[in-house]
Amino acid sequence: MRYFIFLLFYCSLFASTARIMTYNLLNFSDENEREDDFIEIIEFIQPDIIIAQEVNGQTGFSNFKSDVLDIIDPNIWTGADFINQSAQQDIALYYKHEHFSFLSTSVIYSAQSSGTRDVIEWVIVHNNSNVQFRLYGVHLKASSGSSNAAERLEEATILREYLNELPPNSYFIVGGDFNIYSNSTTSEPAFEMLTGDSDDNDGRLFDPIDRVGHWHNNSSYADVHTQSTRTTQFGGGANGGMDDRFDWLFVSQGILNDSSDMYYIENTYWAVGNDGNHFNDAINDGNNTSVSDDIADALHDASDHLPVYMDLWFDDLVYSDQGIVISEIMVNPAAVSDSYGEWFEITNISDSTIDIQGWTIKDSGQDEHSIVSDEQGIPISPGEYFVFARNADPSLNGGLDVVSYQYENFSFSNSEDEIILLDTSGAIVDEVYYSNTWPLSSGSSMEIHDPFIDNSVSDSWFESTLNYGSGDNGSPGIPFDGSLEITENGAVPTSITLGSLYPNPFNPHIKIPVHVKVSESIIIEIFNMKGRKIKSLKDLYLHPGEHEFQWDAVDHPSGIYFFKLSSNSHSSTKKAILIK
Repeated sequence: MRYFIFLLFYCSLFASTARIMTYNLLNFSDENEREDDFIEIIEFIQPDIIIAQEVNGQTGFSNFKSDVLDIIDPNIWTGADFINQSAQQDIALYYKHEHFSFLSTSVIYSAQSSGTRDVIEWVIVHNNSNVQFRLYGVHLKASSGSSNAAERLEEATILREYLNELPPNSYFIVGGDFNIYSNSTTSEPAFEMLTGDSDDNDGRLFDPIDRVGHWHNNSSYADVHTQSTRTTQFGGGANGGMDDRFDWLFVSQGILNDSSDMYYIENTYWAVGNDGNHFNDAINDGNNTSVSDDIADALHDASDHLPVYMDLWFDDLVYSDQGIVISEIMVNPAAVSDSYGEWFEITNISDSTIDIQGWTIKDSGQDEHSIVSDEQGIPISPGEYFVFARNADPSLNGGLDVVSYQYENFSFSNSEDEIILLDTSGAIVDEVYYSNTWPLSSGSSMEIHDPFIDNSVSDSWFESTLNYGSGDNGSPGIPFDGSLEITENGAVPTSITLGSLYPNPFNPHIKIPVHVKVSESIIIEIFNMKGRKIKSLKDLYLHPGEHEFQWDAVDHPSGIYFFKLSSNSHSSTKKAILIK
């Protein structure tokens, strides 16, 4: 059995993942003898969206839903509006309506002759994240030979030209049976047309696993072949054994960018049942090391193509606009045991007092603590460092005498763990996921030196060198350098002032006014609500007077942004909301 270890543990826990599958159903109409095979395959894969080829008209479209998908569960699948293409076989889409909403079906008229088919476009919305994307079902001209390759090129050209007209950075997936034998620009120019660099790359397609080459009858690509599952002729379809990569899920550039609202999860692309050991063999010949014998038999009997799937991540994380940052963590104290000496620190980087009464500290497992006090609130002032500890008694906790709050039911692993801070609505205020590659040391905390830096990466953290209490190192309750005040939020600016950002909210331009009393150099930095710096204007030497700068956020998503103005004498921060 093949098991995927998802690298994005964070994503699977706090955001949505979805499985997209393409499958050539081999001339499906009312296939009573094959329906049980399809049921077994679908139950094994657990897809959320299915792009299906070789569906025979309305009959095949309806029967696959009623006789296969609805048998698995009659209440979770919906078929997108079906267009009978009057071709030999049609293309259809099925989706789980709990996770997706369907907006439209349309046709890209790529069919130019008998045996060619139009491309079908569906516009879909992921419900939780509200991310809109496009799916395209493709079934290009079959068979080898120069004339068939030329027809595939003609179909591919029409598709590429259509995709190039989409808005820049659009999210789209093109799935189906492409019948392309290689990436040769001479014998198979369709592949280069779809994936090649050109003057307009808005519609350029990418292979998520980048296994590009001459696939046909080439054992070097045995692990990605999708056709044929058979070596004997029965029930239609090809019977040459596993030797071609006809079935693909191509994606747009944006889906490969892990900072996008929707992106491909690495190592999840799979031609289902292909273990790399069945080159020119039937998929169920002998032992299949990736699936059970029952699944291998079902794949063999259902179709001459393997289904192909990949998993996508959708950013439906809800973030708070509170300006609280996790700034220091004592994972492994040496002066006392972990159960007495663990602590962590947060910092208020906003210009307002923040009440954390009712917030939650948790990890990705069972540890969880609700922050409550008998007082009316738990306010944290601008620039204040606030220390959480497992034990507030300095005689027991290693001499930590600046504890602001004692928690329970929450502890740190010495090698890999996380701190997740949620506000009263359950939105993520800040989170840190550390591992043994971070600066973890017995008897020393790890700390960030700039509260506006991205604290989600190990390079932002340092081993503390200041001594406190009974001999451990750390700077609990103060900046890392031991000073008694935070310079990032000076209460009284002496030489520069960051004025009110306007308009606020903005879309997509915002003006940044700066008042300068004494000539000096400044830096303006812009951070997203995850703390990641996305823009920096450095070495601006300004003379006394009023100055104004503008930021164009056209390429950035809606959300909260922090604007930090710094000089040698002062720093201040303001936030603004981008609404698109």
